[in-house]
Amino acid sequence: MARCRPSVSRASSATFTFLERSAVGVLRKEVLELILDFGQRIRAAGATHITVLERDLPEHLRGTTLARQARGWIVLVSDEERLLTCYRRGDASGFIRRKPKHRLHVGRPHLRVRRPRGGRSDSYQAR
Repeated sequence: MARCRPSVSRASSATFTFLERSAVGVLRKEVLELILDFGQRIRAAGATHITVLERDLPEHLRGTTLARQARGWIVLVSDEERLLTCYRRGDASGFIRRKPKHRLHVGRPHLRVRRPRGGRSDSYQAR
């Protein structure tokens, strides 16, 4: 599993959206550092999504307050390591791994409307 590379100045490379969302969601600096240092990176939708799985943390960090606070956060990072945005989901890891077309339908694929047999709908009337 790839580990995050520490950036020299993480705070200066954050977008306004990231700063705003992290303030509203109360993402503490220590928690952000934990996510960036030990988070699992998943490439999806043109950005890198980083989330923490507690079982993948080093032994001394598992079960700590910091690990519990990091649970559920998703941090989006650009290819240039710029912090784009962050948000919180209960199923963070599963949400990222799902295909985009399944995300809106809670894991179920989009259902197609089937035409009745015979090729014509019930509202069609021959004249």
